[in-house]
Amino acid sequence: MYLIIFICTCLILLTILSICAQQLHELQASVLAYGKLNLHNNKKPATQWADHLSKWTVPKHYFSHFYVIGLMTAVLSIVELISLSSFSKSFFIMQLLDQYDTRIGTHHVSRQQCVVGLSLLTLHLMRRVYESFWVEKPSKTATMHVSHYLTGVGFYGAMVIGTWLEGVSNVESCRAQDSYVNMISLSAITLFLYASYHQYRCHAILSLLRQSKDQASSYFIPRGDWFEMLVTPHYFADILIYLSLNILYRFQNYILICGLIWTIVNLSVVSGETQLWYQTHFSAEKLHQAFPHGRKRIIPGLY
Repeated sequence: MYLIIFICTCLILLTILSICAQQLHELQASVLAYGKLNLHNNKKPATQWADHLSKWTVPKHYFSHFYVIGLMTAVLSIVELISLSSFSKSFFIMQLLDQYDTRIGTHHVSRQQCVVGLSLLTLHLMRRVYESFWVEKPSKTATMHVSHYLTGVGFYGAMVIGTWLEGVSNVESCRAQDSYVNMISLSAITLFLYASYHQYRCHAILSLLRQSKDQASSYFIPRGDWFEMLVTPHYFADILIYLSLNILYRFQNYILICGLIWTIVNLSVVSGETQLWYQTHFSAEKLHQAFPHGRKRIIPGLY
């Protein structure tokens, strides 16, 4: 299926661009930083084109759009799977794909994996929508580059469709496949719930650092839960969530494999920028107190 190739290619290119943005000063100064990193960004573009590029920003609280649009895509996907499995009829998405694409490469993921994977990602998006509107307190003045916005919208839409696209022909089939919950699926679901719980706790800790949205321009060093061992534990939880989905699919879902690689690389780059921001904006004494010896950026014991 051409759409599978297109999504995987886009994710690989985004991974390469993320690495380039970290290494090239002009991209680092104009595109990479967002949120508090951009609000207090001391890296200024040295060329006119980069300076012009840096002005293409949107409010950082538009992050919520990622999850709202992703959740809408998930609802549409659920309707699609119900239509295919119960009535053997294509709905909106598959009608378009059947008209302009092929079914090649849509048989190697089971129906159970599609249903469970889509259900887990839908739960993740529901939680993130809740957190975006009722837990997090983003700064009113914080921004992100428009490229971040477009990438985020595309990424979550692609991940939702990726949970079932590579097994859609099996969803439509009447044959029963993997009707029982095996140990691999159970392990994946357990890891997903474990990571989701800690990500929620970390987001709650970050929100409690700010008493109100009006005071959201002030920043403190977070403590508690996974913050005791990582600078950006909520990013580590994100990695575990996508790792759990890949375990569910036994690393046979190409879109989710590429999504995991992109998540690891992109969030590792941002975690490095976050640690540098802490080192720049807090005294050495405060950092020593809040950053215990051995505290890593994003992956315990490694990085």
